[in-house]
Amino acid sequence: MASKQEKRRRAALVEAMVAEDTKEAIENMPLSLAVLGELFDYLDETLEQEGCDHSPRATQLFLSQKGLDPNQVLPWLEEQGGNCDCEILANVEESWESEISKNT
Repeated sequence: MASKQEKRRRAALVEAMVAEDTKEAIENMPLSLAVLGELFDYLDETLEQEGCDHSPRATQLFLSQKGLDPNQVLPWLEEQGGNCDCEILANVEESWESEISKNT
């Protein structure tokens, strides 16, 4: 059985690996964490007023207004579990909200 010191060492290694993976994921994002946070705020307001039509219509509009290419960002959002505006808000925000809070 591992000692407490060894368990702490292993936990620190795992934490460092997760931090490195997260850093790499952030570097490979097609938009910044700040803009991603703005997208979530925009979707929150828009969906409250208009609801979701089960498309990424509002997200596409937001991306265009920010000068971002939807053809680069939408596939990334889909990989994160967001196929339509409400899924982007629910699934993607859940995955990234802690990083956005830390970095903005």
